[in-house]
Amino acid sequence: MTPEQRLNTVKDNLKQIVGIHHVTRNYSDLDTEMDKHERIYAVLSSGFPQFGSLYDTEDEVHNFMIVAQQLVSENTTGEQKEAIEFSMLEVIKELVAQDGETNEPLNLELVSARTSRQMDPIHAWVLFELRFNDL
Repeated sequence: MTPEQRLNTVKDNLKQIVGIHHVTRNYSDLDTEMDKHERIYAVLSSGFPQFGSLYDTEDEVHNFMIVAQQLVSENTTGEQKEAIEFSMLEVIKELVAQDGETNEPLNLELVSARTSRQMDPIHAWVLFELRFNDL
């Protein structure tokens, strides 16, 4: 399976979990589609695959990211934004857990999750770093 096929599979699997929310492979949708959807998840490659040590194996590790974003009012408190962000984290944890239960897993691994309320007062958002860990 190519990296693009894997990312499209992640997008499709995520869409099954979040249902009504918008799931895309386009970064620009975080701006252009925000007024049409309550929450957006963007599945994006974050670089090219890295191969096993000194290229002597076929093991492959490909990092990618999912940006989850929801528009909120300026009156939304930090606690309310945090609750939204934790709900986004639960969705991604479910995505990774479901992958582990399938017969043909993508070997998803959640590496980290970051947010910054100071940078963006009108969005609750989380940047998830994940990888396909084919070891």
